[in-house]
Amino acid sequence: MMTVTNLSIKTRFPIIADFSYEFKSARIYALIAVNGSGKTTVFRALTGLIPISSGKVKILGQPLSEMKLAIFFYETSDWLDRHLTGMDYLRFVKSQWKSAVPLDAVLDTWQLHDFINLKISKYSLGMKQKLLIAMYIASDAKVLIFDEINNGLDAGSRELLYSQLFALKKAKKTIILASHYIEDVKDIADHVLTLKDQKLYEE
Repeated sequence: MMTVTNLSIKTRFPIIADFSYEFKSARIYALIAVNGSGKTTVFRALTGLIPISSGKVKILGQPLSEMKLAIFFYETSDWLDRHLTGMDYLRFVKSQWKSAVPLDAVLDTWQLHDFINLKISKYSLGMKQKLLIAMYIASDAKVLIFDEINNGLDAGSRELLYSQLFALKKAKKTIILASHYIEDVKDIADHVLTLKDQKLYEE
């Protein structure tokens, strides 16, 4: 569970002001926002990657600074080092997040065996997105924040992603995912929030 109290974020211009919300366990939250509205900045603030202007973020009642391994957020596949392999990333995540999730099961589910030991420079966009999803699952973090995670996925992979999200929800994870289009997430989200005009509110 993530609790946000009176959160304000300002970079070159205000993103949100005085936002309070409780993201509960075993729920899927969709954040709908147009390009340039600041959704990625919100995610960075919620995960401690950038400072907040004011307010508090707590995980399971504890300050964010003490609970960073309870969250997993990997903003974009552009962050992936082209000289490393997918397996390098999965092993790193499993180690750093002290996860007990068996990697073989993750590889089987997402059919990664054929390319997981190749360098990222050989990956297509779809392969990178599958690796990102595998990293989230491998982390076993309590709060999972996805930013446009279905980009580059074919129809079959999207269906598998949604199935995995429901499984994670059943495992009592708090899931937050961003999309530009409500149609992409309305059938899987328990709650839909919209970021607009410096306000984040539930539909």
